[in-house]
Amino acid sequence: MCVNVATASLLTSVSVLGETSTNWLPIVLAILAAAAGLGFIIFVHELGHFMVAKWCGVKCDKFMIGFDIGGYKVGKQIGETYYGIGILPLGGYVRMLGQNDDPRMNEEQIRESEASVGQAGVETKEIIGPRGEKHLVDARSYIAKSVPQRMAIISAGVIMNVIFAFIFAVIAFRVGVPSMPSIVSATDPGGPAWEAGWQAGDQIVQIDDIKNPWYDQLQQSVVLSGRDEPVTFVVKKADSGETITTEIQPSRERQKIAQVGVQSPISLKLSDDEPTVKFAPANSVKDKIPAGSTIVAVDGTKVASWREFEALLAAKADQPIELTLQPKSEKDKTAEPVTVQIDANPTEYVGMVMKMGPIVGVQLNSPAAKAGLKEGDVITAINDKPIGMDGDTVGWDPLTLGDELGKLGRTGETVTLSVERSEEGKPTSLTLPVELREANWIEAPLSDKSPLSIPAMGVAYYLTNEVVGALPSSPAAAADLKAGDQVVSAKLVVDEKFKDEYQSSDKPLEINAEMPAMASLFKHGLQNTPPGTKLELEVMRGDAKEPIKVAIDIASSDSQFEPKRGLALTPVLETRRGETLGEQMSMGLTETGRALTSVYRFLQRLVTNDIPVGALGGPITIARASYMQALEGPGKFLLFLTLISANLAVVNFLPIPVLDGGHMVFLAYEGIFRRPANEYFAGVLNLAGLALIVCLMVFVFGLDLGLINRNL
Repeated sequence: MCVNVATASLLTSVSVLGETSTNWLPIVLAILAAAAGLGFIIFVHELGHFMVAKWCGVKCDKFMIGFDIGGYKVGKQIGETYYGIGILPLGGYVRMLGQNDDPRMNEEQIRESEASVGQAGVETKEIIGPRGEKHLVDARSYIAKSVPQRMAIISAGVIMNVIFAFIFAVIAFRVGVPSMPSIVSATDPGGPAWEAGWQAGDQIVQIDDIKNPWYDQLQQSVVLSGRDEPVTFVVKKADSGETITTEIQPSRERQKIAQVGVQSPISLKLSDDEPTVKFAPANSVKDKIPAGSTIVAVDGTKVASWREFEALLAAKADQPIELTLQPKSEKDKTAEPVTVQIDANPTEYVGMVMKMGPIVGVQLNSPAAKAGLKEGDVITAINDKPIGMDGDTVGWDPLTLGDELGKLGRTGETVTLSVERSEEGKPTSLTLPVELREANWIEAPLSDKSPLSIPAMGVAYYLTNEVVGALPSSPAAAADLKAGDQVVSAKLVVDEKFKDEYQSSDKPLEINAEMPAMASLFKHGLQNTPPGTKLELEVMRGDAKEPIKVAIDIASSDSQFEPKRGLALTPVLETRRGETLGEQMSMGLTETGRALTSVYRFLQRLVTNDIPVGALGGPITIARASYMQALEGPGKFLLFLTLISANLAVVNFLPIPVLDGGHMVFLAYEGIFRRPANEYFAGVLNLAGLALIVCLMVFVFGLDLGLINRNL
């Protein structure tokens, strides 16, 4: 029987942007659409086998979607074929007379095909067995057909998947696909894009040979790049309008999947569901903020992009701001703009002063680069004021260094750095003057493994997990945190009455060289937390062999402020649509080709270890992603089905026994040598292929269920 195993499918990186809705109808419809879409892909695959088998005159006993394990199925006998749906929805099969996926069953296939010989009206045909012997079999059996006919039957499923991948794409581009353009909203400090000097508002107009790429194409190009294969970007700068071409080698230092460190484009439109973030200043005036409205001005200054809005947030971080919002229009009526005042957002802190690590990134054409700073340099003092703490003497706090130097950068001041550098193994002390720049943008860690940065200078550095002191009168000082303590884990402990409103992990975040998460913890984890939240740390102290727990209150600063106020902004979305049928078909053909080649490239990167096996996804991952894409509308969902259909085609045609590609190899052998492959040899290969598929199925199920750590 011709079998399609859905669990053999591999997923690359699927970007999902759906929002959870409180309306159950879209959720139910999305689940039904996901189930129907995935089921239809399996259906057309099996339909391909079935139609060509019928066309070649093969008797088909069963046409099943899903596997009828234990005989559990629903269906109906129509003519000579039973059409049904099995209880296990992991694939499907067509049962043909005289056909078995196991080459060791050649004799059984022959006996089955011989059984009807001699019956009235049964035509016969002579075939050659694996040992050269001759058999008279039913002419309608699978093994009675020529090698080209059997190849056509086997390949038909894959061909149907490719055809319908194209059809899905054409329909998608007819109805329109909401997509994010390749516009930068932020870069990850110290990452490749940050080092190249990309900033909010910069637009990527070409990636290698892809012109005017969308954000998903940016992601795919980066993820599928090799370790020593730089990606060529053509970028239109937002500040000057200049177009620059640069080669960037994607990094795998922070994630095992390649990245350049950019955040997807952000619009000025607020979420339709929850326009504000709980426990942030904006949430206190939530009733005055129309859901789905668009920010059009700040303190009377018009804004049309995230870049412009971000600049005003950065400049007015310590002040209340008045937003002008344009509510969504209802029917033919344009709503009147509304204004709302949002207070400044004091930084929440604990007062721990951490040791500043060496510089891990220097931005291109930045003040730091012009001054000669290099990766590995350690800044020990600025204007003769030490970094960190020396006993009770408070110097520059590495956590707030970017903000403090940002204030000096607004007036173009020059600071003098004391730097320790190791050259050829010899320590060198340097004094470097750096002319700071005005940085009217926001830089913050984009992941737990991201460093901090000084935008006014253009350097990135990590906060190590070593405590050098506690600010006087701070919560950390009250908790008796001591210099030399090494933080090994951190966890937020939220008051019980806020558990339903604020989700936090009960599992502590491990902090070590592999997970240098102190910057992310302070910049993101502590911000906008419910009242009464504590930071629970495990620290190693002195010669102690076991860590001790320290619970620290979280306080609000009266001198440091977060630029963002807790507004839930949505991504920038544009509609990809073909205006004519010809344009839709052209776009569909390009998308199908891209989907097919991306699967091959993904498999190649798996083999070369450029992509970790933790990036694989099984049926549960596919189902979840399908549901999320269905929430975004028919265009997005159909384009996702294009990817899955192409995925299924490529994977099923791999030359692995038990898959369609494996059958093609055995048929090619038979065509060349005029007899089937040796039963024993073919059986061993078949068992090896089956073992590989079963192991893959178990592995991806383990990944899907969280039983195996993806370790990405």
